[in-house]
Amino acid sequence: MKAVIMAGGEGKRLKTVTGDLPKPMAPMLGRPMMEHIVELLRRAGITEICAALKYNPQPIIDHFGDGSRFGVHMEYRVEESPLGTAGVVKNCSGFYGSGDFLVISGDTACDFDLGALIRAHESRRPAASIALYRDSSPLRYGLAVSDEDGLVRAFIEKPGWERVVTDLVNTGIYIISPRVMRYVPDGTQYDFAGDLFPLLLELGEDILGVPMEGYWCDAGTPRSYYQCCIDALDGKLSLPRAVLPEAAP
Repeated sequence: MKAVIMAGGEGKRLKTVTGDLPKPMAPMLGRPMMEHIVELLRRAGITEICAALKYNPQPIIDHFGDGSRFGVHMEYRVEESPLGTAGVVKNCSGFYGSGDFLVISGDTACDFDLGALIRAHESRRPAASIALYRDSSPLRYGLAVSDEDGLVRAFIEKPGWERVVTDLVNTGIYIISPRVMRYVPDGTQYDFAGDLFPLLLELGEDILGVPMEGYWCDAGTPRSYYQCCIDALDGKLSLPRAVLPEAAP
């Protein structure tokens, strides 16, 4: 399986941390956040990766190069105009071809076993599978409401407490069948959660929700970013041991 990393974000809320760097290059325990995502994919057996870029792409390209230093093969597609999350992934269609592929953001803190998500998807072969995460404070995320068979029946975007009917949030980690990407229009802004997934539900396509074990956080604000760093130091977020600073004598 191949993977597309969405890494085009400027991260305006995180400017006090990143400066002019793109958000995926924000450091987390000595390495850019996106480097941890590349390692997460590699551990799941995914070594063919395309990064979808937009804001200031050169630091990412310079750091990862062809990917060989990280045990993977890297390609890049640069977004020329705003395409939305689904649009930028469709822009990588020449990379992923005719096989199901994984989509993940390059600016999240995560230690999921992506192999478990892949196995769940391959056992059911839905149009899409979504990694879900239980969060006690889900208001700033989109929620996915699933039935007893694990199929998503509705999405609720950033609800107030009166509309919180589940604690399972959409992490933005997906496995997608390339056949559904034909619904994504060319050259216009089109998103997975707001556009493509609701359309798939209307069309009667299956979307599988897969609750995941482990740690996940959108490190999009200075507060959440620094909390992720603290959680990594405390062992709540599992990162490769080589990244962790040596303990003081």
